[in-house]
Amino acid sequence: MRAALTFVMVAVAVLAQAAVVNRLPLDWPAGPDLVVGAVAVVALTTGPAVAAACGFAAGLALDALPPAEHTMGTHTLLLCLAGYVISLLYRNTGMSGSFGGRVSAWTALGVTLLAALAMGVTFAAIGFFTGDPRVDLPGAALTVGIGTAATAVVSPLVVLPILWVRNAFAEVDFATVQGPMSPGGW
Repeated sequence: MRAALTFVMVAVAVLAQAAVVNRLPLDWPAGPDLVVGAVAVVALTTGPAVAAACGFAAGLALDALPPAEHTMGTHTLLLCLAGYVISLLYRNTGMSGSFGGRVSAWTALGVTLLAALAMGVTFAAIGFFTGDPRVDLPGAALTVGIGTAATAVVSPLVVLPILWVRNAFAEVDFATVQGPMSPGGW
């Protein structure tokens, strides 16, 4: 149930990003990134392999859906790495034991903000180093700053529902059947 609901919610975030947010006629250079929030929540509540797979699938969908104005595979690579790194760092810093194993909303929103900033900087760096004529340093700094701020403002709409589903249907809440603990029985 938890995996199916998460899949649907991440897919809705990808479709909303591609069909609505990326097509908005904004007066500023960047809009919010809904998908980075979805991948960040999944990364905080699963292991690195699942988080990387989620980032890969969401990024591949973003790269394939129009209007894609960037090099194919950029979102795939960056969201895959973001999911993996977030999950790995969260597990290895000891934070995953806080709050009874559940991720707090503030943690998820803070990680989403940092992930949006890192994605923006890395996306701009890739464009700069591959010779994209649309990328210059002042413009990239402005775009990254505005994109990160927009993501911070809009991210609760994506992060909090997915986080609620991931916490409400935590795997530790389900009973498991185990065999005898010792040769003498239960």
